[in-house]
Amino acid sequence: MLEQIDHRGKLSTIDNDDVVDDGRIERCRRADALERQAQRELRELERAKAVAGPAGANPDVEVLDR
Repeated sequence: MLEQIDHRGKLSTIDNDDVVDDGRIERCRRADALERQAQRELRELERAKAVAGPAGANPDVEVLDR
């Protein structure tokens, strides 16, 4: 068994080529959840752009000019 401390001060244990890091699993889960949230937000933005149509960069100005 080999123990080492990373640059953050987190202790990692290497045993039979397996890294035991309790926080690693949780970090992966959070990263997956954040990635799914980013994808949902991107799809929502694309839908909003499709609904808004090709009004240009500043559609409020066109309304005021009329």
